[in-house]
Amino acid sequence: MDPTLLYKLQQALHAFITERILAIDPTQQALSQPEQGVQLSFKAPDKAFFDKVVSDIPMVNCYLIGVSEDVARRQSEIPRMEVNDTQSGSVYYKEPKFVTLTYMLTIWSKDEEKSAEIEHLILSYLLCGLGRYDFLPAEILNAHDIQLNPYGIRAQLFGNEQSDKVSGQVWQALGSSPKPTLLFSLSLPIPVFEPVELPIVREINNVLDKK
Repeated sequence: MDPTLLYKLQQALHAFITERILAIDPTQQALSQPEQGVQLSFKAPDKAFFDKVVSDIPMVNCYLIGVSEDVARRQSEIPRMEVNDTQSGSVYYKEPKFVTLTYMLTIWSKDEEKSAEIEHLILSYLLCGLGRYDFLPAEILNAHDIQLNPYGIRAQLFGNEQSDKVSGQVWQALGSSPKPTLLFSLSLPIPVFEPVELPIVREINNVLDKK
């Protein structure tokens, strides 16, 4: 089990969004300010965030609003047994727990003249980019030492049937005015059970009690 998995996933998600999704077209320089780039934050988008963090540089806020079991991927198979490389024993694997992390994506800018254009442009990039992926790219996960084969991390745009209700509650709790929001969910296996080494049974002796 890797207790730093969620931290590593945040780093991988940061690289995924900034390097893959927000690769702004240089023809859009007037709106995107690519020389400064689009920033990304995982902080709570409350009033303090707007006052102290948001600037004229466009920013995507990726706020984790929910953690729940992914019931659809719950495993019902019996535990796996695999013989080790030396043929001297077997390894007993119990299937992982599947968890869904739901993020609320919003775009922020204090540019008084072009804030609306900037927000719509970046929202388009998020829609088109995130919609292309059913799973986070393996090379992004490998670069951040996330090894979850053979399951991978499943990605879903627009969240689930409960997401709209949850996001509304989040805005109310933060005391902020609602903004156009994209809900992005990641389903990942959490290997909470350690593999167990077992010896191979080589002989079976049947003893019959003759009476």
